[in-house]
Amino acid sequence: MLKTERYARRWSIAAAISSVCLMMLSVSCAERMPPPAPRLIYVYPPAVLLQQCEQTPFNGQTFGDAVVALQVAQVELDVCASRIEGVIKWKRDNGRK
Repeated sequence: MLKTERYARRWSIAAAISSVCLMMLSVSCAERMPPPAPRLIYVYPPAVLLQQCEQTPFNGQTFGDAVVALQVAQVELDVCASRIEGVIKWKRDNGRK
C-alpha cells in the first residue's frame, strides 16, 4: 500500500468517526428543553388612584346656581388632581431601579 492510500484510508475512517460523533452530539442536544421565557409581571398603582374623575352637570338657571356649581366643580377638580399626584408619586416611588 502506498502512503497516499494509507492517508486516504485513515482520512475516511476519521471522517466516519467524526460524523458519528457529531450525530450523537446533535441528538443529545435536541432532547434538552430550552429555558423558559422570562415572564413579565405588571404592577399597577392602587385602584383608588385609577378611578374616573366625577363631572357633575350644570342644571341651574341663576347666578347663584352657577356659583354653587363652580364650587362643586372646584372640589371635583381638587379630588382629581390629588389622584393624579398620587399616581405620579406612586410611579416615582415604585419605578424601575
